[in-house]
Amino acid sequence: MIVIIFILFWHFNIWGFIENFPPTFSLLTVGSYLSLLILVFAVIWAQIKSKVLLSHGILFYFFASALSVFVSNLFSNSPTDAFNGRGLIDLVIMAYTLGVVSAYILYDRPKTSKLNALMTLPFLIFFGLYYLVVGFYSSLMVFLIVIVALILGSKVVALSYPMYVLIGMIFSALHFIFQAFSNNSAQNLNHWLVMITSIISFILLTLEFLKAVKSNKS
Repeated sequence: MIVIIFILFWHFNIWGFIENFPPTFSLLTVGSYLSLLILVFAVIWAQIKSKVLLSHGILFYFFASALSVFVSNLFSNSPTDAFNGRGLIDLVIMAYTLGVVSAYILYDRPKTSKLNALMTLPFLIFFGLYYLVVGFYSSLMVFLIVIVALILGSKVVALSYPMYVLIGMIFSALHFIFQAFSNNSAQNLNHWLVMITSIISFILLTLEFLKAVKSNKS
């Protein structure tokens, strides 16, 4: 658990947030910190519930680009950039999380769970809304992440990721709405529709999320 917390602190630069607290207020900043809290909770919850493959899989996803960044820098005009402190630590974390994930897949052979929860109303509304707002490919990525979380047996984590995505959409729409008010410019109806429908979807997911946490499900 200590390693997990260190990696989360490192990835999200929580030390920098603490040093610069309180941050400059903006709706986008508030949204980013709220979404950050949900992701951190999801990883820690998976670890507490002994879903080690899932928690380390999420962390590997965060650091998956570390190797490509290292190689790109190594063969760039400034190859010494490949050996900067942050890049090397990211590379070590990527290797560690990949090792844990590979070991669990090869030796632990985790049992898979059913996908019944995917057909519930909160998920259906979310995916329908997200597809209309961002399109097929981004929706597919979120869909795959949710499926993996459900297969590995964590409904809480599966609900957390759509909630994380929706917070960004809600606060982004709010930002543009308040910006239009402050500039005395015309309101964009799309921003209002995205905000209202995203809030409805977020409430439904949150109710399902709280129910799963209260019943102490994975």
